[in-house]
Amino acid sequence: MSTRILFLLRLYITLLLVFVGQKVVFMLVNIGHAAGAPFGSCAAVLLHGLKLDSVAACYLLVVPLIVLVVSCFLRSTALRKVLVPYYWFAAVLMALLFVADVILYAFWGAKIDANDLIYAAKPKDMLASVTWWSILLGAVVIGLLCWLFQYLMRRVTPERVESMQRKWHAFLFLPLAGLLFLGMRGSVTQSTANPSFAYFSPHPFCNHAALNPLFNMIHSLFKTEDLEHEFDYASFEEVQTAVAPCFATDGQIVDTLLTTARPHVLVIIWEGGGWDMVMNDSVAPNLQRLSREGVSFTHCQANSFRTDRGVVSVLNGWQGMPTTSLMKMTDKCRKIPALASTLAREGYHTRFVYGGDIDFTNMRCYLNETGFEEVLGSEAFADSRRLSNWGAPDAYTLRAESFAFAAPSFNVILTLSSHEPWQVPMRRLADDRKNSFAYTDSCIGVFVEQLRRLPQWDSLLVVILPDHGVTVRAGQSTGDPSVAHVPMVWVGGAVRGPRQVECLMSQSDLAATLLAQLGIDATDFVLSRNVLSPAYARLPHFALHTYKNGCNLIDSSGVTSFDCVNGRSTPVQGSPSPQHDRFVRYLLQYIYQRTARL
Repeated sequence: MSTRILFLLRLYITLLLVFVGQKVVFMLVNIGHAAGAPFGSCAAVLLHGLKLDSVAACYLLVVPLIVLVVSCFLRSTALRKVLVPYYWFAAVLMALLFVADVILYAFWGAKIDANDLIYAAKPKDMLASVTWWSILLGAVVIGLLCWLFQYLMRRVTPERVESMQRKWHAFLFLPLAGLLFLGMRGSVTQSTANPSFAYFSPHPFCNHAALNPLFNMIHSLFKTEDLEHEFDYASFEEVQTAVAPCFATDGQIVDTLLTTARPHVLVIIWEGGGWDMVMNDSVAPNLQRLSREGVSFTHCQANSFRTDRGVVSVLNGWQGMPTTSLMKMTDKCRKIPALASTLAREGYHTRFVYGGDIDFTNMRCYLNETGFEEVLGSEAFADSRRLSNWGAPDAYTLRAESFAFAAPSFNVILTLSSHEPWQVPMRRLADDRKNSFAYTDSCIGVFVEQLRRLPQWDSLLVVILPDHGVTVRAGQSTGDPSVAHVPMVWVGGAVRGPRQVECLMSQSDLAATLLAQLGIDATDFVLSRNVLSPAYARLPHFALHTYKNGCNLIDSSGVTSFDCVNGRSTPVQGSPSPQHDRFVRYLLQYIYQRTARL
């Protein structure tokens, strides 16, 4: 009996040491994200991460415990030989999650969890974000770690255990099983193990480093997605009373930005085109020129941090959500208000074009459910034009001759070239990232000039708006408030310009604002605001920018960051109103419950 218990204890300690080592490597590889973290936080990361490391270790002890119980009734058990296949399975799981977490954190600034498995369903698209050498290095490291992890577990395992003379001693494992269950639960209190157990710092990187990747994946995988109760701070009636009036604009306009009531509408969703990256002549001279020529919305904020979420904000007027993606919810996609379906009812022909894999993150289903009659992805382009990891470069999607302007038409183009690993068929700037944005800008410039020569130009509205912002310096988090700032430019022969609109707004406000300009009812777009209406001028202006498990509430007083894991709000810019903490909680609850009730 003592041999068996000692083995479990040694295996438990070995697993803890493995997880601690993983944290050290994670911090060293992603040290650039630690900017601003307090000195000595490394030791605190290891200390605060131990609780969830222990939980993860207990998960991995379940199978060895079962084997030990069974061995009590056998004459002799070659324990090491029996457990080696399981050790290899556990080693592969730990190594894959650890390496993926370390590598992808450098690009995403967020911990890997079950929400990312939809990307794993399309490994080619997921790996398109990283360089070939990262993939090769990751494969080598995974192989080495798999061998190391199973070796360590195998070394602490006895070659053989003998049968127990008194079979009833096997029941002594029941208290041990109870302890293991408590270890997996994480506590004896009402609260069960969850990511907040590892959170201790106002600096996100420290919390992320402390969070065990194996636990985080298992926890998120089995977490029931209950949107109705995801954020439950007050009754829905109380929340609705506080929040709904803040979206209460109407279709009135004092003056119109357009020269015609039924223009052709072309929306260019620029991959990652954040303000700090593209609103300067050195990177994006064409966008700068167009912003001076047309209508520039200078204080627009992105609603989210990823394409699958940002596209929904742009095309459905829906607020971003920090813990889930509405695009992946097929049942909700067919019920959410949408620009495409609304314009289709008004006689518009609707079309969506993307040079990449249109099935990535459930996008084709989402587009079909929300009213697009034509959906074109990478399959519409010859193999010779799929030159980047993501698909056809922007020069092939931004081509005027490929558009048939029925009367009237609603076209959407999602660009892809300004995305990791920044591969574009042009070299103008030395920095790869900036050069990729310069390339997309050049494609937009050529495209608009092609459109200008078409007879439909005088009745054409072109809207240029990013799907989300982009980090512009090493170690910058997607939760940095400056990442939320994005340009929105309206240009075309149907636009009265030039003009600047300087009110604070969000991507999601495009829907109600555009429909008002077209004289189309936008009542269904309950989370979108017509920012050019007299009613909007009387409302409190705010924007909500969401990122993974967190969000920023932005208004004229400053910015408050809210952490969805530990429920803590922190002023991060300016002197935010004391009302921010309550309002951001109510706002999240309102968004989630409106989504649940679609």
